[in-house]
Amino acid sequence: MSQLKMYWLKGTPIADYELPEGYSMVNYKECTEDKAAWVECCKNGLVGDDTAPEFFDDCVADVDDCIPEKDVFFLDFDGEHIGTIAAIYHPEGNYGQVHMVGIKTEFRGKGLGKYLNNVAVKKLNAQGVDYIYLTTDEWRMGAVKSYLTAGFIPVEYEEDEDMKGRWEWMLCELGVDSVDMVYEDCSFCRKLEKAPVVKVGVVGVGRGRTMINHCDHVKGAKTVAICDNYDILLDKAKKDYADRDITFYDNYEDFLNHDMDVVVLANFATEHAPFAVKALEKGFHVLSEVLPVLTMKEAVELIEAVERTGKKYFYAENYCYMGAPKKMKELYEEGELGEFEYGEGEYMHNCEDIWHNITFGDPDHWRNTMHACYYCTHSIGPLIHITGLKPVKVTGFELPFNARMARMGAKAGPVGIEMITLENGAILKSIHGVGPSRNSVWYSIYGSKGRMECAREDPCESGHVNKLYVNVDEYEGQNINEPEERSTGDCFSRLAAPSGHGGSDWYVMHNVVETVRGRENMDVIDVYEAMDMFLPGMFAYRSVLQGGIPLDIPDLRNPEEREKWRNDTECTVAKAAGDMLVPGYSKGNPDIPAETYEGIKKKFEEEWAKKIAENK
Repeated sequence: MSQLKMYWLKGTPIADYELPEGYSMVNYKECTEDKAAWVECCKNGLVGDDTAPEFFDDCVADVDDCIPEKDVFFLDFDGEHIGTIAAIYHPEGNYGQVHMVGIKTEFRGKGLGKYLNNVAVKKLNAQGVDYIYLTTDEWRMGAVKSYLTAGFIPVEYEEDEDMKGRWEWMLCELGVDSVDMVYEDCSFCRKLEKAPVVKVGVVGVGRGRTMINHCDHVKGAKTVAICDNYDILLDKAKKDYADRDITFYDNYEDFLNHDMDVVVLANFATEHAPFAVKALEKGFHVLSEVLPVLTMKEAVELIEAVERTGKKYFYAENYCYMGAPKKMKELYEEGELGEFEYGEGEYMHNCEDIWHNITFGDPDHWRNTMHACYYCTHSIGPLIHITGLKPVKVTGFELPFNARMARMGAKAGPVGIEMITLENGAILKSIHGVGPSRNSVWYSIYGSKGRMECAREDPCESGHVNKLYVNVDEYEGQNINEPEERSTGDCFSRLAAPSGHGGSDWYVMHNVVETVRGRENMDVIDVYEAMDMFLPGMFAYRSVLQGGIPLDIPDLRNPEEREKWRNDTECTVAKAAGDMLVPGYSKGNPDIPAETYEGIKKKFEEEWAKKIAENK
């Protein structure tokens, strides 16, 4: 993604600022000490923590037309260099360049950027430039606001990257109503208006807190309604969000009468599809947490509701937006991997320690009745999203029921495995489960030009799914075998980092909100891709029940294909399955004593009582 670009145009008023007491502005001196000080000022994302002073030469001194002693300034406090800016005059073209603006961490947030910008603009304006340009990123919001204050305005370029939409988002987050935008030749382009606020309603206040908190930390989305029928969770939400303008509901039908733009479904996974259909029919866009449907009947109904209403359905498979898978998709689309040949995805999650908090000791909770292949899209989803290829056939496997699952009260095999054939003949291996002895989130992809994979989860591989190793050739048959670590960051990484699941939750919400506003080409997962991620797991378990035979995966984009499945309710939930009920474990549901669930329920209730008492 290209950086944002801004121009200061000749004739723009220049403010006069008097430096606060204790501060002064000085020029760079050619010495190791000033180079080292420059590095320290730039360590807030402009350079790495291990950057050597000599990097100054590559980054600044070697820039065309740069004369460091004249063009590089330091902002000092009591004689210490605490901020820096470069103001470079380019005589060929008669324009200026503002470059590498940085302030030490402990001095940020004090409004000091305006003094650096001011000295740079004054210097270049005195040299008679027609315009001054700079580039920046979305995560540098404080810097962007200071540039706007200094008279810099957005530039329209790289039209395929939606600069208009990116800047409208920026204006909304910065609280700026409007600003002019120009083309690269300095001619007027348009008046930019800040993007409107998207109103969000959340169903399920447990997992839904992630989406609520996202809206709390951005200005472009606002939680307006929360719905949950579990009194303990709803009461806690009312207390936690008492200072917000939020309406609370314990009834979904009443909730759907609220004024909203998008409904977030973070309720039970086995209820997502019918809730989604109702919201779509009411005229709302829908963001559904995993998983999308319970049965093939629901899959048909959900797809047709999306098509019939014209509303947007988004699938929140957040693992697609973790650092390594997100970067793999970018590199694959750029052709670095070549033709896709094979991929592996793992989502192994030992849930024993948290099971009481997510099943409440309920023997009929969906997590206790789901089959081993059901919760499959964390392992399959990123591979489908990276390649854009459709799955056409699957063979399924389950690991034997074990003591851990018995202690948890989960009536299924601990791990499911899918061997999936894609439309181009490539193969995926997916392994996932809630009952393995150790955790693992890991992805690896092979193509005709090499391999890409993330690091493993163990501590010796810090960063795991946000660390990417790439070993690819420039052309097929080169076979150079030169692995390298690639950065997985982008212009939003620092904004996303505080959110859950390695920052991936932030990308889900950001991309959905921007799409609802009308921006095109955001990285979202629609209803058809959601089925490409989920149906391999559904049919893998049908394969298990039939002795491990390969089964075709329906393509529900085809209306004729839907007719075969319109009334298919096969699943492990009795209420939804009717006479098509199947066991959660292929060899028959294990007999788990009532005492197991009673103990789990007691543990849940005791912990919740303690939490509530601590929060009073």
